[in-house]
Amino acid sequence: MQIRNSFKSGSTSTFNGIHIANSTNCIKNTETSIDLYLITHKDKSFLKKLRETIQTAKLMPDKHITKPEFDRWQEMLDVAVDKAFSTERKCFIAAKNNKPCGIITYHTGKNKYYLDCICTWPIEIGKKVTLAGQTLFKQMFTDFLNSKANFIDLTAILNGPFDTVSKYTRLGFKQTGGENWLVAMRINRNTTERTMKHLNDIINTTNISNSDDVNLLEKLEL
Repeated sequence: MQIRNSFKSGSTSTFNGIHIANSTNCIKNTETSIDLYLITHKDKSFLKKLRETIQTAKLMPDKHITKPEFDRWQEMLDVAVDKAFSTERKCFIAAKNNKPCGIITYHTGKNKYYLDCICTWPIEIGKKVTLAGQTLFKQMFTDFLNSKANFIDLTAILNGPFDTVSKYTRLGFKQTGGENWLVAMRINRNTTERTMKHLNDIINTTNISNSDDVNLLEKLEL
């Protein structure tokens, strides 16, 4: 299944994914088209190359971001990739103009989902992709609301380059605990449904039916 988001106005030796949707995100009168790919478990080649290719410090040369913060950002990408290799996880790649700009990996439990990690990055030096993170969250929320689970849990970091706690709070997550540089957060079904109403206003997703596996090493530019 492929997904297309639109705002209303290979071979056995490669890592294959499924193009599930395209989303056109509209905010401040600017439209951004983002494709979503569901990662499959036929091979690890694509994710390995993604990990090797995406270097956040080079893509976002911001003098206000320290080296430890860049290292933490890179670690988030590594966690998302590592967890994606597990058969108990779901992983999606976001891409703009055939260039990967984000990854989300999460565990799908019967009563509770757990967000392992979400990481986004620019596809051009210094230019973030508008709503890339929200597009990935919308995909996880859609999956969650179609399940029988009641909660989504995550652990936000405090020593990264961005204020992740505030970002997650705006999506409806609430703090439930934490220690050191980590903050435990949770969202329930009712709040997720309210958040989805907002996301639907700015992100129009078109699902792509009967989509075949695609060779992501050939489809996407790394």
